[in-house]
Amino acid sequence: MEISVIIPVVNEAEHLKKLLPLLYREQLSEIIVVDGGSSDESKSICNYYNVKLLSSERGRAKQMNKGAAEAEGDILHFIHADSIPPKGFAEDVLNTVSEQYRFGCFRSLFQTDSWFLRMNSYFSRFKGMMFRGGGQSLWIENQFFHQLGGFDEKLKLMEEYDFIKRAKKHSDYKVIQKDMQVSARTYDENGNFKTQLVYALVMFGFFRGIHQDRLIRFIRYCLK
Repeated sequence: MEISVIIPVVNEAEHLKKLLPLLYREQLSEIIVVDGGSSDESKSICNYYNVKLLSSERGRAKQMNKGAAEAEGDILHFIHADSIPPKGFAEDVLNTVSEQYRFGCFRSLFQTDSWFLRMNSYFSRFKGMMFRGGGQSLWIENQFFHQLGGFDEKLKLMEEYDFIKRAKKHSDYKVIQKDMQVSARTYDENGNFKTQLVYALVMFGFFRGIHQDRLIRFIRYCLK
């Protein structure tokens, strides 16, 4: 089985410079970057590393679906541009798929010395929606992904939570016990406790059916 890595980006040049060289050390079928209209050097960096570069309307769900539609691998692995996967992650995913898990993720480890965020990271080893996050990445069988209809393109936020919620109805999943390093930039800019509270309220509101535009306005009011 082969893995296609899909990375949705908008102005992520600095992070792509770090991530793409790390991906080349893995046994991957292909690396697909889906650009949502970057104005920085993201496209030129992708061309330098000779990855498959696609253009898409802006929106994480739309971008990830576009990448999935073009992917040739048996496994789709969605990774944020500002994340750093553990060494050997491709082999870890393939071994987990051989255990009959159809999708899953890794633990997350914030790139920070903050004790609060380190504690936050600790709980990502457990199952449960409250412990999930896009930064942990998401891998899934290609066929299963399309059976589920992909990400909901009407969503402007929480698209990965929505997808996992739907996928759980059809298959168990596994959290691989290795760390996907994730960015703490929003926490650094807004403060750890404030940012975590805002995210918790947004998650609660999303699953309570509050309209996403109201949640987006709330995020923009509270966070930079």
